[in-house]
Amino acid sequence: MEDESIESIVEQLTYTKGVVGVFVCTADGVPIRDSFQNLDRSVAMAYVEMASECCRRASALFSTPIVRSPASLKAPAKDAGEGESPKKTDPAKEKPPTGGPIMESSLELLRIRTRLNEVIVQCHKEFLLVIVQESD
Repeated sequence: MEDESIESIVEQLTYTKGVVGVFVCTADGVPIRDSFQNLDRSVAMAYVEMASECCRRASALFSTPIVRSPASLKAPAKDAGEGESPKKTDPAKEKPPTGGPIMESSLELLRIRTRLNEVIVQCHKEFLLVIVQESD
């Protein structure tokens, strides 16, 4: 019954005005189901690979901690060098977050708009729903 529900959702999205196609894949980009009717299969796969990689990178970006330790939030002590600014860290020297799995972040939806198409990706722990539609 769950498969029938997924099929009906994919079909409903597919026949929505302006939608080029719908793709369901694993979080790693392995295709499960697609409805690209007038699109070359290699182009559809390129969309899925791009969506999977974008979700992975966005997930890594938003899973990094923003709040620092309470000690670093204290006001600097006022010494003889009162006019000096607090010590700043160089973001270029900090290591970027590693590309962990999508489930480690709160990323839910990703929207990428180009001149030709708009790609909407619904992110889930195990699956991605990719909708490609015409740009207005």
